[in-house]
Amino acid sequence: MGLGQTMLTIMALVLMGRIILSVNSNTLETGFTKDMAEYRITATSLGTSMLEQSSALAFDENTVDSISSSTSSLTISSSFGPDATESAVDLYDDIDDYNNFTRIDSLSNSAIFKTKVRVYYVEISGSNVVSTTTRTFSKEVIVDITSDYLVDYSVKPARPDTLRFKQIFSYWFFR
Repeated sequence: MGLGQTMLTIMALVLMGRIILSVNSNTLETGFTKDMAEYRITATSLGTSMLEQSSALAFDENTVDSISSSTSSLTISSSFGPDATESAVDLYDDIDDYNNFTRIDSLSNSAIFKTKVRVYYVEISGSNVVSTTTRTFSKEVIVDITSDYLVDYSVKPARPDTLRFKQIFSYWFFR
């Protein structure tokens, strides 16, 4: 074999090595992207599920069995959270029982997700929504989902990410 053939063989091996590395890199990146999408979809399902659970409940403890026409009869914000008789989430009967609720979910894909819920009274003025301690006929439920598998890679260095879901619930009464 001459020098020319040896050089061609070496160049062919180098080219083949670069192609193999490129294919492996693309395969790993595709798998990583698929996994990240799966974690975000799961977290989204957990967050929307929590909002759906809270939307099935009464607006306030004082509207479970009766109609309230005055904000003064509503629960004060410092009393948000489950009542003494509501020891499990299945016993919650109004939206603000979810305030400071946390849950850890370990799913089949081995990812662990932490759900934290907060509830606030809000005042709505045009497109502005402002949290307040004053009793109003609107409450905002905020659900934060965190996990070691939810990472924001769009910034350098990468940092943990939180998915946040918000929904405003209003109480309507008719005279």
